[in-house]
Amino acid sequence: MQRAHSYRRLLAPLLLAAAATGQQVQFARDVLPLLSDRCFQCHGPDERARKGDLRLDDRGDVFRARDGYAIVTPGRPEASALIARIEADGERAMPPAHTGLSLRAEERALLRRWIAQGAPWSTHWSFAVHAGAEVPQVRDRAWPRNPIDHFVLARLEADGAAANRPADPAALLRRVHLDLTGLPPTPEQVAAFVADPSEARYLQVVEQLLASPHYGERMAWPWLEAARYADTDGFQNDPTRTAWPWRDWLVDALNGNLPFDRFTEQVLAGDLLADATDEQRLATAFLRHNAHNGEGGRIPEETRVENVFDRTETVGTVWLGLTLECARCHDHKYDPIPQRDYYRFAAFFDQSSETGRGRSGGVLAPAMAFVPDAERRAEAAALRAEIERVEAQMQRPDPQLDREHQRWLEQQAAELRAATATLQAARLSTWQRSEPFRAAPEQMFGHAFAPERADPGEQVAWTPAPGFVDGEVFALPSGVFTTYFAREVTAASARRMTLALGSDDAIKLWCNGELVLANDVRRAARPDQERVELALRAGPNRLLLKIVNTGGIGGAYCRVVDETTSDLPSEVVRALRRPAAERDRRQQRTLRDCFRRRHQPGFVELETERTALQRRLDEITRGSVTVSVMDQLPADRRRTTRVLTRGDYQAPGEPVRAGTPSFLPPMTNDGEPDRLALARWLVSGDHPLVARVAANRAWQTFFGRGLVATSEDFGRQGERPTHPALLDWLAQRFVDDGWDVKAMHRLIVTSATYRQAGDAPAAAFARDPDNRMLARFPRRRMPAWMLRDQALALSGRLVTARGGAPVFPYQPAGIWDEATFGTIRYRRGDGDDLYRRSLYTFWRRIVGPTVLFDTPARQQCVVRRTITNTPLHALTTLNETGFVEAARGLAERALARDGDVAQRIAWLFAAATARAPDDVERALLARRFAHSRARFAAGELDRDAFLQVGASRPAVGIMAGGLEAGGLDADDLAAMTVVASLVLNLDEVLCLP
Repeated sequence: MQRAHSYRRLLAPLLLAAAATGQQVQFARDVLPLLSDRCFQCHGPDERARKGDLRLDDRGDVFRARDGYAIVTPGRPEASALIARIEADGERAMPPAHTGLSLRAEERALLRRWIAQGAPWSTHWSFAVHAGAEVPQVRDRAWPRNPIDHFVLARLEADGAAANRPADPAALLRRVHLDLTGLPPTPEQVAAFVADPSEARYLQVVEQLLASPHYGERMAWPWLEAARYADTDGFQNDPTRTAWPWRDWLVDALNGNLPFDRFTEQVLAGDLLADATDEQRLATAFLRHNAHNGEGGRIPEETRVENVFDRTETVGTVWLGLTLECARCHDHKYDPIPQRDYYRFAAFFDQSSETGRGRSGGVLAPAMAFVPDAERRAEAAALRAEIERVEAQMQRPDPQLDREHQRWLEQQAAELRAATATLQAARLSTWQRSEPFRAAPEQMFGHAFAPERADPGEQVAWTPAPGFVDGEVFALPSGVFTTYFAREVTAASARRMTLALGSDDAIKLWCNGELVLANDVRRAARPDQERVELALRAGPNRLLLKIVNTGGIGGAYCRVVDETTSDLPSEVVRALRRPAAERDRRQQRTLRDCFRRRHQPGFVELETERTALQRRLDEITRGSVTVSVMDQLPADRRRTTRVLTRGDYQAPGEPVRAGTPSFLPPMTNDGEPDRLALARWLVSGDHPLVARVAANRAWQTFFGRGLVATSEDFGRQGERPTHPALLDWLAQRFVDDGWDVKAMHRLIVTSATYRQAGDAPAAAFARDPDNRMLARFPRRRMPAWMLRDQALALSGRLVTARGGAPVFPYQPAGIWDEATFGTIRYRRGDGDDLYRRSLYTFWRRIVGPTVLFDTPARQQCVVRRTITNTPLHALTTLNETGFVEAARGLAERALARDGDVAQRIAWLFAAATARAPDDVERALLARRFAHSRARFAAGELDRDAFLQVGASRPAVGIMAGGLEAGGLDADDLAAMTVVASLVLNLDEVLCLP
């Protein structure tokens, strides 16, 4: 259950002003937060926790007559039970003393005043439909640059405050570069903008940054955290998964400015779109990025249900800004979300074919094969289109041939019935042998086979395996070894037999000495994991099954699926055995192809052409990667979603149909509601929450704090917006602009509000320490990923290649050992991989990249990250290999410039801060350089070791006996590296200006 927040500090100055000044009390602004914070635990939406048959969140219940009294009598506080109880003493006092909650005198006065004013009632602000807001008039008409500034300035003027001065051009340029691309401007870009800081030039810079491919890389970070994106599953041993194609899709979608409504459709239901492309199906990996419990002792259904919960709550957080998880076990205690509504919402995500059983073939099902290379994807799409053209010719209508086809079907079905009646199921005896896991002679049927004695080429005896029963998993002892099973099958005539097999782990099958199945896999034995068709000859046939167990309990499984004397392929036989009315589309097509292959002129040639096209398509997709995506069960296999008592998968209750929270506008859908219908409901223009939530997170991106500080909670326990009219205007503007994300970002960064200076008089900070009034730009610490990318860019070593598999930059040795029980060791990359952007770093879910010290662990959805600033961070930014190496790269760039030491230090400082150092700073850095150089030259500090930190080689070069003085002077480089490290760790460089 969500913890109740205490907003007493905020309520006093912001909400109780009405009681002190005599202004009209507003229920949603002043009263509802107070009732929610102090009363809803016992008198709120949660029916099971409710006391006294009273709901203070329900207007009808608050005002109804109750045996001669009312909880609230409008206009008459003295006749209202609410006032009597909150002003009572002893046991009758509300809230009760045992709750630890209380109302202060001014809060009780506020409630009394509300009732005296007629007890007006209104909806919680975020649940009311937004219709935009009128842009307010302001006295200072010169300051605003767009409508955002009117809303901000109107509040400042109402409070007798003023906006801050504009930021210096260089600081503004550095700010907007980092905010829109995550990378600093070059010294040349700073100089050009300082020379021409005009409005036209600034707008041009903004457009260039919005069009930069680095824009999508920067904007992807909040989505990765919301998506729980990682390259591993989490839990025991934290096995690796392939997730990076979705990350690349995300970057491309953001760079291409995919409208937010279409983005929503694709990430939630791309697989359900008509003629869905591979990219649209890939988009749904957003819902599959949850941590997955693949531990051996897990219960599959429990895991599956937990995954459904995760997707439900992630969508609730990201799009609705609601804490849906509070309603998993009981009615929400603060928001109008009954438990039944939680499971109605969860039903949208309950129809995937995922079983919770874990991996099959090394991936989490359901999955798709995705070709990362765009050019090869285009060729694959063209091949699919060509295959469809050929298949259309193969299946072209032909009335006469269709009549003959029908007669053929009836004839073949009759012959099959007659043949089947004479067959008897083979009774297969099984023989077994085991040995340590090693290479073994597997073509043993090249010798005479007698299972009751040792094979002539072997010294290991075969023993009967009477416990091996067809259709049941045969358990093997735990360990690491190879087990062989042998059978001899005698067939009265040539025929086909289909076997279903299972194994723990790897499996091979030979029939009469010919290898017919091989799968190197890690899994637990289950029925029907493999299926293979055998061509048996008349007389004895020899089968050899090999199971390689790599650890844990082993197992094997076998079942005869089908046997026929027909010369038709087994899939044709299976289709013929099925009643005509029950054959699905695939079976109908199988039968039609079989007939036309024998009777339609040119069919074989077309089939040959299709085979060649398919072969080329297979060649292309062979280089694909497997990504977990969403799918939908067919109508005849849909699950019945039920309310789970206390969220327990073992305690199903009443069935529910997929639906949305009942207090929100209803979903208009003619058919069975699905994820696509949900996505379209979310981005319908009249939805009260989604546009507000999205606009608020856009604001948070640039100001570090949303207009609603609790961006994950727009419910009654969340904070109210500091500028509600501005938020509503932004939300409506977002919808009216066609959900254009870049337009929203452009609007924010071109506002005068955004362009304010971050420094201000001490009185301004004392008056508004949290900058709620937006009277200055909020100077804030950059996240660790941006600090690393900035250092790489300043060093000149940043590799800007985009996309692809994750890379492995510097990390401490053995960092994964404990978490993975020593089974997975970190292997550092080389070359360019060490200098890629942080976005592309491999992310182990249970041990995140150590250099990214303030990033969420990716165990669950996070939309409001915590930025901290502690001395411990200096352990990374001063000492981590990559940062030390980056400092040396920046020093090399400085020393390569013309000029004396002072000029080079000034350039280095300006490159990092976007400003020239003042006289004090120049003198301090010069002294640090001279002092460090003297110590290196005297041997007090190990210059050679210092200059060889990292994989790159210093510009001074390397000789057998140590560092060579050719190129840059080694002592100069070491001393300048010290200066560069100092500058990179200045608060000014670590923070957005």
